[in-house]
Amino acid sequence: MPRQARIDYPGALHHVIGRGIERKKIFEAEREKAAFLERVQMQIKKSSMQCYAWCVMDNHFHLLLQTGKTRLSEFMRRVLTGYAIYYNRVNNRTGHLFQNRYKSILCEKDEYLLPLIRYIHLNPVKAGSISLEKLDDYKWTGHREVVGKSKDGGILSKEEVLRYFGEKEREAKKRYTEFIKEGIGEKTNYEGGGLIRSGGGLESVLQGRRAGIREMFDERILGSGEFVEEVLGELEEKSREDVKVGGIEEILEKLSKKYGIKEKEILRSRTRRTSEVRKIFVYMGHIYLGKSLAELGREMGISNVAAAKAMRMAEELVDSKQNIIEDILK
Repeated sequence: MPRQARIDYPGALHHVIGRGIERKKIFEAEREKAAFLERVQMQIKKSSMQCYAWCVMDNHFHLLLQTGKTRLSEFMRRVLTGYAIYYNRVNNRTGHLFQNRYKSILCEKDEYLLPLIRYIHLNPVKAGSISLEKLDDYKWTGHREVVGKSKDGGILSKEEVLRYFGEKEREAKKRYTEFIKEGIGEKTNYEGGGLIRSGGGLESVLQGRRAGIREMFDERILGSGEFVEEVLGELEEKSREDVKVGGIEEILEKLSKKYGIKEKEILRSRTRRTSEVRKIFVYMGHIYLGKSLAELGREMGISNVAAAKAMRMAEELVDSKQNIIEDILK
């Protein structure tokens, strides 16, 4: 089953997780962690992105980001591509560095911002890399920035984080530190969305079901049913406004105009020249028209498996090429 498109909009809060290919230790050396963070910091300075929490482990990273005008996909493409080039050069290797696409979970800010900050900053403690007592001086999470032990230029929106704990900095730091310590025994995993995580665990969801409560959910979203419904409703409305596409014929017409390829070729030709446009056709038909991959496969004379593969590759294209869909729909 193909992955669903990422949900992103200005002001969206994302928990981003990226792992090394085959879970390899791609941040094992301190210089590697530092090089990755330099790229994160550089892109934050260049964009309107805000970071509320971060940590870098030996084989993965966590970022808690709020998007501004810069799309998450563009921000992450620059960070990950830049780091992969660096890593491959200094380690004399070639090929992919990260496992598939990075994972991003859209989070309900009011409900999950503080728990996520704590979860991310306690990651190395719970993994057994360091003790809680050493967290204040540990260089590879944003916690040290919040408590004021970092002398380096910051990645975090430190003042914004502390504002949630009090108006005066000293008191806010004290309350923040207490809040972090209280999370040591917490077992909640915030590395995904869906019904069970958003509903506070399986037992909580089952109790709600027994009481006749059925919450809307989405695997891409960590939040209440009301939040999920609101986000998906707004996205659907925006799609109707932005994507003035009546059907398959209009998509073909727009793709033909953009790529300079005849409509019949888009559906039937399997040359290198038509490779990208055919993938985009599958993506647009599936995301914007709600067509099944089986339907789109029949339109193009390919199998369900081939249509699913085209969808996966199209998602990577859309992630890597900023505004590609918007340009087609102009």
